[in-house]
Amino acid sequence: MLVMEALIEHDGMDMWALISARLALITGVLRRAFGCWHLKMSLPFTRGNETYRTCVSCGARRRFDLDQWAMVGAFYHPRRPAALYGRERQQI
Repeated sequence: MLVMEALIEHDGMDMWALISARLALITGVLRRAFGCWHLKMSLPFTRGNETYRTCVSCGARRRFDLDQWAMVGAFYHPRRPAALYGRERQQI
């Protein structure tokens, strides 16, 4: 541990920044392995004929029934428009 502290002091790195970077790496690996738990959901949105809530963390959606005031069905990820995210882009 003393060697690590000496290296941190020598390089001028902040120890909390190093710990934070390690925790971010571990969190990323766990999220990829187990997925998002959708704990932070938005308020209901209505667009066209569809009412849904969106996960703030990952963007997944879940249908929302206004009569029962509850989420119904499985989570899904909306398809992205090809014009915005397609491989074909114009060079400026």
